[in-house]
Amino acid sequence: MHQSVRDQWIRFNDPLEGRVDFMYLDQKGWVSTGIGNKIDQTAAPNSAPSAAERAASLALAGELLWLDAGGNPVSANLVAAEWDNVKGRLDLAPQGHNAFRPPFTSLHVDDAEIDRHVFAKLDQMESVLTARPEFADFGTWPANAQLATLSMCWALGPAFKFPKLQQHVSVRSWSGAAEECHFTPDEGTIRIRNKLDRAHFLLAQTVENQGLPTESLALDLSDVFGVQGALLALGYDPGRQDGGDGPRTQGAVRQFQADHGLEQNGAFSDPATVGALGARLAEAGFTVVGV
Repeated sequence: MHQSVRDQWIRFNDPLEGRVDFMYLDQKGWVSTGIGNKIDQTAAPNSAPSAAERAASLALAGELLWLDAGGNPVSANLVAAEWDNVKGRLDLAPQGHNAFRPPFTSLHVDDAEIDRHVFAKLDQMESVLTARPEFADFGTWPANAQLATLSMCWALGPAFKFPKLQQHVSVRSWSGAAEECHFTPDEGTIRIRNKLDRAHFLLAQTVENQGLPTESLALDLSDVFGVQGALLALGYDPGRQDGGDGPRTQGAVRQFQADHGLEQNGAFSDPATVGALGARLAEAGFTVVGV
């Protein structure tokens, strides 16, 4: 993958998945941790694992360095006990990760370990994906197409089956891929991920149509959705990139304006602000469109 994709991977996913340093159940009842990292090989959602599925799940959990409350590494037996405790409360899955905060759980991983694990999984996904014929030229794709496809992998796994999308990407029809990247259930963070993936496939088409650098991520500043993405890319916090001009987005715009000596009006469409955002993004190696 292009370095630009790797550099933005955590900032892209953090607002969608959150950063959780303990074990919890996602909405389908799979044990997870980190930034949406599934550590559960149970085949069916919201169900107890077989003995083989449990063993495979514990092997995944064991890939992380788990610590006790004092920051000391713990044994595999303690990790297994924690996993069993979390998996045994499928009734709490609809409540989200907060239902599993300490003292319900007692183990955690630190930020450096979360990042290490995220990138290890990202590399594994890319390896599996590029072994598939339709994705053999992945390394030459525009960065935005790489990001959108890896985003789908993060949610669905790199063996996902979307025949129409696979046909489109095999012939570099990024606009076609944009219309076929949607997956269900289209709610919550999946709805936002669907919107992001579609936007990045369309940006990939713009990059190729205009002969722009394929190794750089392109960002569009023509609307609030794009400005939210730009703010996230630069380390500001507008919340999730959902296209809503709410208080959190306005606050992030004001912070950017304050940092750059601009009128602090919180308006995402303010010409001086858009111009400064574009300049800052270009300095950081992004390709800017929509201005």
